[in-house]
Amino acid sequence: MSFPVELLSRVTDTQEGQPRVPVSLSRVGVRNLKLSLRILGKKGAISLFPTVDIYVDLPRERRGVHLSRDPESLYEILMEQGSARSVSVEEFCERVASRVLANHEYASRAEVRLRSDYVTMRQEPGSTLATQEPCKIFAMATAAREPDSLDVSRVVGVRVTGFTACPCTQELMKTLVRERLRSLGHRGEDAEQILSVIPLMTHSQRTKGTVLIQVPPGHSVDLEDLVAIVEESMSGSTHTLLKRVNEAAVVERAATRPRFAEDVVREALFSITKKYQGFPDDTRVFVQSLSQESVHKHDAIAERVASLGDLRKEISQADIE
Repeated sequence: MSFPVELLSRVTDTQEGQPRVPVSLSRVGVRNLKLSLRILGKKGAISLFPTVDIYVDLPRERRGVHLSRDPESLYEILMEQGSARSVSVEEFCERVASRVLANHEYASRAEVRLRSDYVTMRQEPGSTLATQEPCKIFAMATAAREPDSLDVSRVVGVRVTGFTACPCTQELMKTLVRERLRSLGHRGEDAEQILSVIPLMTHSQRTKGTVLIQVPPGHSVDLEDLVAIVEESMSGSTHTLLKRVNEAAVVERAATRPRFAEDVVREALFSITKKYQGFPDDTRVFVQSLSQESVHKHDAIAERVASLGDLRKEISQADIE
């Protein structure tokens, strides 16, 4: 039995009451909303099944938030968007955040966060099969009330799994192999030539690379471009399908590109400054490399948060191609 509508006028709105402790709250909302969404991909529309979190701030004089307005705002945008056209994930978050803020007249700030699985298509060398390579994508938008306008900030990002080959252990192995070559009569340039053409062993680790970048007004970021940047920053990429010949090629290439977690972050930052040269200097960037170590019990992590302007200044002081 539904609640009689005519009785609503007699019900006290407890959310609008005074809290016992009058302290403002930074975020109140709902998490883990599931939905179906079509977004713009590099080759057309893509269907996603993302998870969305929605928050608003709460003034000190108000006891609670009307939480039903959060999913209501989300589904209003989905209904209005319909099948007319697909949008980017950050544009979708922006629309929802703006609607949420409009529906919560007491709030000064709304935040929408989206996360989802994403699949890129790849054809391996020597194979006629196209494989589906999964990764994680993220988007966030905040809408804040200003005296005469609405200030909106958008962020988009990816998390990609690849692997890295340890340069420190490889250098140790090079010294060991050099000594063994000398014991077999290979000396000087002869030994060095052998070392230069034979991939040397080292331990490798699965590495998760994460990039988040602010998307300025009038600009866009393609998710697959970010995926490519993260993959190229590592020693090698992981693959759903690898035949033996291709597996050997992947391992050999990684051995020629040994990298620490620190190297992965720096390579990704360098690529971002090159890819997004048209973005303003105050664009914020976050890059993280999490190395799930193979010969250690612990993991290694490196990260950097910076503006593109700061990164450009630092990189310009070095001679990098």
